[in-house]
Amino acid sequence: MPTESIAMSGLLMFGLAILGAGVFVATTGLDRIRTARTLRETGAVPLADLSAADDLVEFTGTAREATESLEAPLSGTPCLAYTVHSRVRDDPDADDWQSDGRTSAGVPFAVTDGTDRVTVDPTNAVFSLEEWTADESAWTDWDDLSAAVRKQLATEGLPGTDDGNEGTATVERQYRERRIEPGTEVRVFGGSVVDSSGTDRADGEGTGLTVGGGDWFEISSGENSAVRSDHRRSGSLYVIFGALVSIPGIGFTLAGIAGLASLLVL
Repeated sequence: MPTESIAMSGLLMFGLAILGAGVFVATTGLDRIRTARTLRETGAVPLADLSAADDLVEFTGTAREATESLEAPLSGTPCLAYTVHSRVRDDPDADDWQSDGRTSAGVPFAVTDGTDRVTVDPTNAVFSLEEWTADESAWTDWDDLSAAVRKQLATEGLPGTDDGNEGTATVERQYRERRIEPGTEVRVFGGSVVDSSGTDRADGEGTGLTVGGGDWFEISSGENSAVRSDHRRSGSLYVIFGALVSIPGIGFTLAGIAGLASLLVL
């Protein structure tokens, strides 16, 4: 009897553990779906209202240099942020390219709507500049890259930028650069006020705010958020997976309860 009681208790605890894990995963998924829906329904807010925001926000404006800029690796153009994509194909006559690398960088910059101005810290941001990709001439062949550019891209982890690729004649590789420059219209998704201790500018522009972010933070050239869509899809998968995990958890839990109840009765 004691042995059976221990076994049923163990079965009950095992079932509760699995059930708890499933509920946790599903809850995480539901939270992602709710957050994505809230961000979509709320839409962009005026910069003047950011100081009162206590949650993730979306806003638009024109990018301006704050204190510094950086040099884009392919063009050497001074900018506020850039992304570089790489793509490859084994057959030069094929139409299909395979994307195999991406790198990005940015410096803090200002966003203004003509009246107000905030600082954006892009440290944790995802740069979604893909809406500027319709022009195929924007791609640069590997053969056209200088040794200095190849070295810089190699240090940033992009594939195919080392000199060893010079002998791979059967592989065609290209790179494309996209930039945020002063005057670029941008849309910031999933940002939050990370510093409100700044002071207003002497010329009257600005709110003294710095906006940053985490998992939902995205700086885009378009009106749609890729990160928000990805989180919504992953949230749905979390809910499905959590539900599937919970089903055996419920079974083991009920079996443990039934076993303990039968031992008490007997």
